[in-house]
Amino acid sequence: MANGFPCPNQSCKHSFRIEEMQGAQSITCPSCKKSFALRNPNKSTPAIPPKTPVANAAKNQNKIEEDQGLVFESKSEIKTYIPTTKKTLPKKKKNSGLSLSQVFLLGIGMFFISVSFAAFYIIGLPLLKKEIKNDTVQQTEVGPELIDSDFFTFKPLNSYTKDQKLAQTLQTKFAYTGKEKDLWLLYYKDFKTKNPTGTEMHQEMISRLKLFLSKSLEWEESAEGVEIGKVPFRKFIIEGTKEDSSAWVGDCYSANINGVFFLILCLVPIDSRDLVQESWMKFNQGLAIKSNAKVDWKPTPRKTRLVTVEKLKMSFAAPESIWLPQDIKDYDTNPESVFIGKNASDSGDFLNQKAKLQVFALPNPIKDEKAWDMVEEKLFELLKEEKTADTKIEKYVDTKHKFPELNNKNITAKVENFIIKVDDQIQKLIFWGRYSTKNGSLFFVCEIPFKTKDYWLEELNDILQSLAMTE
Repeated sequence: MANGFPCPNQSCKHSFRIEEMQGAQSITCPSCKKSFALRNPNKSTPAIPPKTPVANAAKNQNKIEEDQGLVFESKSEIKTYIPTTKKTLPKKKKNSGLSLSQVFLLGIGMFFISVSFAAFYIIGLPLLKKEIKNDTVQQTEVGPELIDSDFFTFKPLNSYTKDQKLAQTLQTKFAYTGKEKDLWLLYYKDFKTKNPTGTEMHQEMISRLKLFLSKSLEWEESAEGVEIGKVPFRKFIIEGTKEDSSAWVGDCYSANINGVFFLILCLVPIDSRDLVQESWMKFNQGLAIKSNAKVDWKPTPRKTRLVTVEKLKMSFAAPESIWLPQDIKDYDTNPESVFIGKNASDSGDFLNQKAKLQVFALPNPIKDEKAWDMVEEKLFELLKEEKTADTKIEKYVDTKHKFPELNNKNITAKVENFIIKVDDQIQKLIFWGRYSTKNGSLFFVCEIPFKTKDYWLEELNDILQSLAMTE
């Protein structure tokens, strides 16, 4: 073995002589018939160990190095030879898609994000809203903001909370609820260039009350008004029931300032009325009306029908939208003119609440009061003709409607009111007005449904203020 090289084939026992191998490129074993390539180990290419067990490979390597550095190289292994030197491999193109592990991690991330969002929505968001609400309430209690409008300013009471849902229900911008479940509401409407009629103001009030007290509603105007925001308001006492049959009471205030209608509603469950009166008063005191909001404002006059009484040289004007003229031939009282007053809104509480105005002319001046008494008695009889035997006519003192002096100083006026009772129930109010000049007297007799007397007396006053002399 020392004088030759063993055949690389481990199953072959043949040994090559050194002389056979020198200068040869390849050599064939005469025993196993396999050919082997020869190479010089001094070249840069590293030696490839024969395909032998690791232990034998180390032993054979030592022998080769001892024997003049010649190394066998199997042709069969050349095809599968992988050099041990590191070669630069082409870089793999990055795959634009996601691997399975990346998809898995992404799914886990999305899951935790979804769980976190759901937990915030279910638990965190309500707590955040509650905190914001508490902060808002606390801020309101510390100092509510001053609300400044073109026509008013007011500062809500600290102990009241703005109720947006209630405001939408009652069709207004300002609605507040108190600790006793009471409510305070402010509504206003600008009628621009005209003054709202009594019917329009009444309908604005009743329509909102019925939105809240939908089951039943009763009201009565107080004889004495109140001053709110340095402006006189009419006051109404309210009673009614909601849809759930709960009983409510309260006060309602209305006013018209230069064509702007104001309405204040104060309502509370009937058992808590005494607990809120002071709070309502303080709330109302926080309201200030801008009386000069409309500088040099004048209402657009309503279209009227001029009525001239030639025999007395007098005239008056009746609004066409309210007072409809009638044929005087249908009346035995021999009137100068007859009008039926029909509301602009003949619905709700004004349904069939019409007024009848008869105008009589007495050409000859009557200075004797006893003679006037006879005229009045005659007219009373005419009014009672279609009434039952139980009909009574009594004098009625109206402390609220005190008709002012007429614009024309040449006309003197005397006004009285009577009521017609049937079975001791007041049915109608009779307005009795005598307007005299040097030519005679004009007599106004107006039958008014008692329930709507306030409205009709206001409308009648507009007619009386238009009285004028034609000469």
